[in-house]
Amino acid sequence: MKKIILVLGDIILLYLSLVITLNLRYGEFNKEILKEHFWPFSIVFTIWLVVFFINGLYEIRKVKNDYKFFGQLINNLIINTLLAFSFFYLILGRFSSLKPQTVLIILIFVFACLWILWRKLFFYIISSAKLSNNLVIIGISPESLLLAEEIITKPQMGYSLKLFFNPDFSTIPEKFQIIPTKKDLVDLKNELIKHKIDTIVLVNNPKYSPDVAKHLFESMDLNVSYFNLTDFYEKITGKILINSLERNWFFENLSKKNNQLFLVIKRFYDIFFASLFGLMSLLFLPLLALAIKLESKGQLIYKQKRVGLNGKEFYALKFRSMRQDAEKDGAQWAKEKDDRVTKIGKFIRKSRIDEIPQFWNIIKGEMSFVGPRPERPEFVEELKKEIPFFNERHLVKPGLTGWAQINFPYGASVADAKEKLQYDLFYIKNQSIALDISIILKTINTILNRSLGR
Repeated sequence: MKKIILVLGDIILLYLSLVITLNLRYGEFNKEILKEHFWPFSIVFTIWLVVFFINGLYEIRKVKNDYKFFGQLINNLIINTLLAFSFFYLILGRFSSLKPQTVLIILIFVFACLWILWRKLFFYIISSAKLSNNLVIIGISPESLLLAEEIITKPQMGYSLKLFFNPDFSTIPEKFQIIPTKKDLVDLKNELIKHKIDTIVLVNNPKYSPDVAKHLFESMDLNVSYFNLTDFYEKITGKILINSLERNWFFENLSKKNNQLFLVIKRFYDIFFASLFGLMSLLFLPLLALAIKLESKGQLIYKQKRVGLNGKEFYALKFRSMRQDAEKDGAQWAKEKDDRVTKIGKFIRKSRIDEIPQFWNIIKGEMSFVGPRPERPEFVEELKKEIPFFNERHLVKPGLTGWAQINFPYGASVADAKEKLQYDLFYIKNQSIALDISIILKTINTILNRSLGR
């Protein structure tokens, strides 16, 4: 709902800015002038909204009231200004005499002022303690403390942690001791009333179940929302807590992976876009091939064994970005600053151009556009021993991009693989056409940021 309000607010401001701008430019409100400008600017506004979406300006978790966030707003305005002038003078100029240079400059200034004020107001409202959803966590564990930290550090999510119940008398780190703590569940109902609690989150611990259930039942008349820890953590972070999962979670939550209509549609756009982008890439492949071959000896495209759907191995194709002898000592984790990478390799890895040959893997059905990134068999065997449920990421086809890739920075360790798995499980549970489109659009932003060094 907050995201919808944020988008609607931006749309209203865009058209309000247009009306104000036309009044300032022409000195009066004129329906004919508004009509002349309405549709061209509607196209521009649609482009702007897509840019805002791609750059994460509608991610509530990332909405902040600091200089970095407002700097991001200004960057987006600059990008959209360039796109607007390009549209009016390079595209629309061929079909229309409308060249609203002055209108566009005034509009950008008016919208920038209103937009920044609106975003500050929005953050203030959703972060207000008076409007927050008061929350209690029942049970202390490493996972519940992770949740507490998310709630405390991200007030824009709209939750205020009012109380811990600690039936086990567990040790609570000092930084969380500012939160009131109760130990006896007999006081549960009175404490819910006292702190005006709207939401209860329960640690997934079977030994709490009988006692907690009894006291929760006595509190049902208070109109409070109940969540288990796993579901609530997923709701506010976009990832699954694997340390709190049981095997029955997979039976209860992963039925979508077998939705035949979804799989057919996904396969259709995989083939269509892989073919389209593959053909488009032929325009610059000769230059790329020449650059790779001139810098270092070795094959242009190399094959690397990866693990795919249901654990079946396949050969992923990539343009070579490392020296020919990069793995003379065996398989190694790739690193952020890897001295095995060539100069041209650094560029094609950052821009993801090295993965263009994987369009063929997609057409063959070994990969999809969106899904968990495929790992090498050597690493999979290691990670299966270290990380619970790691093998379950192979319940769907691996992808060229994925939910983990747009939410987690470059990783090359067991700890990073565990964090990325939590995002992969979120995708597997919630996969849909809309989520795939969202991931693909946001991947554009990730690629641009890496390529431009932002």
